[in-house]
Amino acid sequence: MEETKTNNPSVGTWEKLSTEETENKPRVEFELNKPVKVVFLADAPQEMSGETGAYYIFNVEENKEAKVIMTSAWTLLKGLKRLSPLSGKVLTITKKMDKGKQHFDVTQSTTE
Repeated sequence: MEETKTNNPSVGTWEKLSTEETENKPRVEFELNKPVKVVFLADAPQEMSGETGAYYIFNVEENKEAKVIMTSAWTLLKGLKRLSPLSGKVLTITKKMDKGKQHFDVTQSTTE
């Protein structure tokens, strides 16, 4: 039997559904081996549910411009979680590739 995808919510979605308005802010773009410095505007991300599972939206500032980091990448999420609460923190995030696997390095900066 062929599996079909639907846009119907899964069981338990109501409790996880965010009531926050989502703005279409530009996304932070991560290029391989190019550090990106951002300032976090909230302590924690907004959790969303998509067809492939959960993903997280972090409100940040990059070069004084309001943007978002939208991700489900485990290495990025774990790096950010270790530095929680995030609000006001300046972090440098670098996308890297080792042995064909992508990962993110997250470090705290002292200045913007």
